[in-house]
Amino acid sequence: MIPQRTIASIWLGLMLYAAVQAFFVARSGSAPFVGVLIYNLVAEHFRFVSIIAMVWLAWRYVHAWQQWRQILTYALWAVITSFALIAINLGVLKILEREQGFISIWNNKHWILLQNFLENALVIAGFVVAQYRHEIRQREERERELRLLNTQMELAALRAQINPHFLFNALNTVNALVGANPEQARRVLEMLADLLRYTLESDKRDVVRLSEELDFVRKYLAIEQERFGKRLRTRIEADETLLDAHIPPMLIQPLVENAVKHGISPKAVGGTVTVRVFKEADGKRLSVEVADDGAGMKAVKSFHGGASTGIGLANTDARLQKLFGKDSALHIESSEHGVMARFSVPLALQTQHSTLITQH
Repeated sequence: MIPQRTIASIWLGLMLYAAVQAFFVARSGSAPFVGVLIYNLVAEHFRFVSIIAMVWLAWRYVHAWQQWRQILTYALWAVITSFALIAINLGVLKILEREQGFISIWNNKHWILLQNFLENALVIAGFVVAQYRHEIRQREERERELRLLNTQMELAALRAQINPHFLFNALNTVNALVGANPEQARRVLEMLADLLRYTLESDKRDVVRLSEELDFVRKYLAIEQERFGKRLRTRIEADETLLDAHIPPMLIQPLVENAVKHGISPKAVGGTVTVRVFKEADGKRLSVEVADDGAGMKAVKSFHGGASTGIGLANTDARLQKLFGKDSALHIESSEHGVMARFSVPLALQTQHSTLITQH
């Protein structure tokens, strides 16, 4: 369908053009203003109807044709319309018995035909440009939707990999406690039920409050402490002003799990896992650090392009980069004193990213 605003704009432009033509003809003394205006208006209304018909046919059929057929069609329309316009002018002058004007137009019909053809060519050029821009916008919109859909599918796949990985480790913890302390195993199962509920609910949300994510991490660490006992110590430090900030779910837990599994577990004396959440100095980004004083990760110097550090870290890094770009990529520093994993997300853009993902 042709937008009503476009139709109104075309009509107004043609009527103004008819009036301007009549003004200059009357000013030259060739013919009275009213007479010229009348047959100009008749001619331009015909051109208007012809343009609307041509545009409708183009949107409906012609734009899908081969390019040479489109050019031929537009050229044929310009020629036919040019002859029709001069025929209408002559007919109006004949009806109004303007013999002098009729003879003047007939004697200059070749130049008038050329003028009409050029005018029609300008109309076609404007239409083709508008059509081309519209198709480019549509193509860009389709590509943007496809990119967003692809990103959403990739993120869903990454989250689907993280959840079974977490569940496998949590169930192993319960299994280790069942034989030794059934009552303690029951309490751990209750906490695990809360964690499962969170993972299931988070699959339906693109973002969660930081307070929810930290509560999830606390319960996960509590389960791990049941297994490791005094060997595992934990500390969570979070800026209270950030507790209502939004972050994608299941970002912190894989880092904590990695710290427990690769940092604390290999050491006989155990160690401490520290989670810090704070606002960066510029106040525009929320930073998360997960550190341990365990055995370190000998294989890792730089996470990106280096040795694999496991599904949890790899997927966390991939999710961060897809959601917030390379500035939010996961960074890992390893030494004989332990490992620190760090990432940051833009506070101002969290809602925007969440909205974009939800829309598609």
